[in-house]
Amino acid sequence: MKWLDLSDRSNDLNAGQSFPWPEMTPQDWLMEICALSGLVAMLAYVAFHYSRLPDMIPVHLDTRGNAEGFGNREQVWILPGISFLLYLIMPQVLRFKMILNSSRFLYRVRTQKQFNGRIRLLRFQKMILIWGFFNLSATTIRLSLHPGTGISAWFFPVFICLLVIPSLSYLIFLKNNP
Repeated sequence: MKWLDLSDRSNDLNAGQSFPWPEMTPQDWLMEICALSGLVAMLAYVAFHYSRLPDMIPVHLDTRGNAEGFGNREQVWILPGISFLLYLIMPQVLRFKMILNSSRFLYRVRTQKQFNGRIRLLRFQKMILIWGFFNLSATTIRLSLHPGTGISAWFFPVFICLLVIPSLSYLIFLKNNP
């Protein structure tokens, strides 16, 4: 797989190279608003239903959406907590790498356009993860209050594809457009 080959370092940047943080475009604002609205909706949904939950709730679902493991009702806050941390941490990942001036990061991102693309990819992944976690939280609450089948069989393949396909296309773009 030539597009993943990192052996050619002739175009490597010097260790002092850094890129300015890009301005937010309407697309960026839309992704941030969607991620924030998903986070707020998840927190509100869990808070609204928390008092009605039984003491034991499903905490693990198989690939068909059926409950496999059970735990205390306080565990319903795990996915909203993870989503909140993702919302805060994911945008800072690239800033942290820039501060450290990681040579691998600087080698892989050679232009401002590639850097902006990587930030946009992280925003998109954050939005998809938050809405996916909201779906899982809502399914957990629904299964707790009304036992039956969980999420449909299409959820996991679609969720994984929405995370993997943009990442792979970005890697291909990054290698083909230095």
